[in-house]
Amino acid sequence: MFVLNLDNIVNTIIQGDALEILKQIPNDSIDLIVTDPPYFISQEGNNISRKNLSSRAHKRNSDIKLDFGEWDHFDDDKAFLEFTENWFKECVRILKPKSWIYVFFDRKKVGYFDLLLAPKYNITSKAMFVWCKTNPTPSFRKVSYVSATEFVWIGSKGESKVKNFLTQKEMYNYALTPNKSAYGKTEHPTEKPESVIERFVKTSSSEGDIVLDPFMGSGTTAVVCKKLNRKYIGIEISPEYAEISNNRLAGLLF
Repeated sequence: MFVLNLDNIVNTIIQGDALEILKQIPNDSIDLIVTDPPYFISQEGNNISRKNLSSRAHKRNSDIKLDFGEWDHFDDDKAFLEFTENWFKECVRILKPKSWIYVFFDRKKVGYFDLLLAPKYNITSKAMFVWCKTNPTPSFRKVSYVSATEFVWIGSKGESKVKNFLTQKEMYNYALTPNKSAYGKTEHPTEKPESVIERFVKTSSSEGDIVLDPFMGSGTTAVVCKKLNRKYIGIEISPEYAEISNNRLAGLLF
């Protein structure tokens, strides 16, 4: 298998399949991984219309998309979990010893890391971080609780402390921030807040470290690294989103 020279790919976004590109990155070479992989929660071809809602506060001309894109489509749970294990084991291989990994994941499947993947690949489970959205999408059908949280599974390669313990409040394992309707800079449907990614990068890396995001999406991880003087490597399968990420980094969408 061809092995990439890190000097040639730092501070770049590689457009391609993460599973193939990860295999080309050297062992024990990455200081931190922060990523938002596919969740397999898309409802293919399904959207919620907000045009005819009675509430003026909730009425919109645009639909709520329940199908995030082709990248979130899988044949079944078995195919999705196999895909997840394949990218996770490659991430473990390329992480440096005692380095950390942060993974945004679906609440129904996030236990997969603690129960199966972490013990199988000798990763220490460190914490579950909760992003609490201050402006979640309302529950229009009013049949259950409003979905106002997302979860980030955190692990380390071997037992280790965080590199930079911030203030006690900054080290709480939750963040209160709005969703992308308040801060979104791109058309990517799952763009994450820079403030949350900043906390992960500050806590678990130092200036000059290499931070990898194998599912770069809208480019947030790379943008944060650029601001915080970290090196980054991004991988993004979609040519459209790879271009969006590069445009953000070039300052076109700041």
